[in-house]
Amino acid sequence: MTRYKSLPVVCACGLHLATYLKGGSGRLRKIYFGRIKEDPLQIFNNEPPLALETDIFCPECNKRIGTVARISGHAAVKINQGAIRI
Repeated sequence: MTRYKSLPVVCACGLHLATYLKGGSGRLRKIYFGRIKEDPLQIFNNEPPLALETDIFCPECNKRIGTVARISGHAAVKINQGAIRI
């Protein structure tokens, strides 16, 4: 069983985007939709399922947070490393 730590995902502009349950160590490279604990702005809302290659933007500064992709058979957001801070 993997231990997850609760990790706040914050845009470079300072806006709190989500709280994510991250497993393992290292950088946050992808956000699986099933592990999002809190999404106050509903920008990671995957209902109905987002199309692949859809970009997700910060609602405040309009920076691209990441791109929706299929990773290991699951829908996830590939993170733009310059757009978020932990």
